[in-house]
Amino acid sequence: MLSRSLRSVRHGAFLQATTRYHSTVTPEKNLPMALKYCADSVRQRDYEGFLCVAFYPKHLRNVEYAIRAFNVELASIRESVSNPNTGKMRMQFWKDTIDKIYKGNPPQQPIALALDAALKQSKLSSLWFKRIINERITNLDDHQFMTINDMETYSENTASSLLYLQLESLGIKDVNADHAISHIGKMIGISTFLRSLPFHLSQKRMVLPAQITAKYNISQEEVFRQGHVEGLEDAIFEVATAANDHLLTARSMLKSVPSDAFPVVLSAIPTARYLEKLEATNFNIFDPSLQRKDWKLPLALWNAHRKQEI
Repeated sequence: MLSRSLRSVRHGAFLQATTRYHSTVTPEKNLPMALKYCADSVRQRDYEGFLCVAFYPKHLRNVEYAIRAFNVELASIRESVSNPNTGKMRMQFWKDTIDKIYKGNPPQQPIALALDAALKQSKLSSLWFKRIINERITNLDDHQFMTINDMETYSENTASSLLYLQLESLGIKDVNADHAISHIGKMIGISTFLRSLPFHLSQKRMVLPAQITAKYNISQEEVFRQGHVEGLEDAIFEVATAANDHLLTARSMLKSVPSDAFPVVLSAIPTARYLEKLEATNFNIFDPSLQRKDWKLPLALWNAHRKQEI
């Protein structure tokens, strides 16, 4: 997780990049720099997603970088602002930006320019962009989820919506693909909360559902103070099981999903491997092995793509 100083440096770099685009240079000349900005942003801040983009058709990779750069930018807002109101202002900027892009008048900002170019290559629905923004706005106040179903709803509106955009970029309209992607997104979203739980606890934020913490008698104050407390592994197990159930459902549907959709399906692999590692630690979310980079991931992605399996 980024330190405060590193976040400031990166945020400063973003502002510098944004300012650079408010120049007298035409948008067409800005576009190559915008595309590079998006690819670099995804490589640095969403490396697993960056690896997955390599399996898309070459002529669509800039589209995928633009979509994922938009996503990582929104995901970073919560940790780069000091209060929810500032975060809402930045989210509103992106709402307005999406409207301007779809009206053919994108602001001279790298991600906006890249998304504008993406719309010229692929039919992307503004619905999914706005759904991601709206759902992330609701999470700015750090409220605790009440149930696993609430986590699933959040994940459907964020992680699944991102994958729906990538599915649209491939020109695929298929109900079986939609269903599989929905489950994969929910699995990714729920697991992302597990992966980031140590960081959230360090910030005195509880992202496990209240229903689960109550079931295992987990005191927020104790877990904030001590980290590891009795019952935490059981709670992690139950939430991880919910994520894994979505993975199993997606796997059961693969034969009915068009093969052209598999680049999107591959997004399941990094999270599926994390769940396997989490199980190997007996659901100890603080185990150092869970924070190590998965050096075998590129090979795992290649094998999954070759076998058309997740």
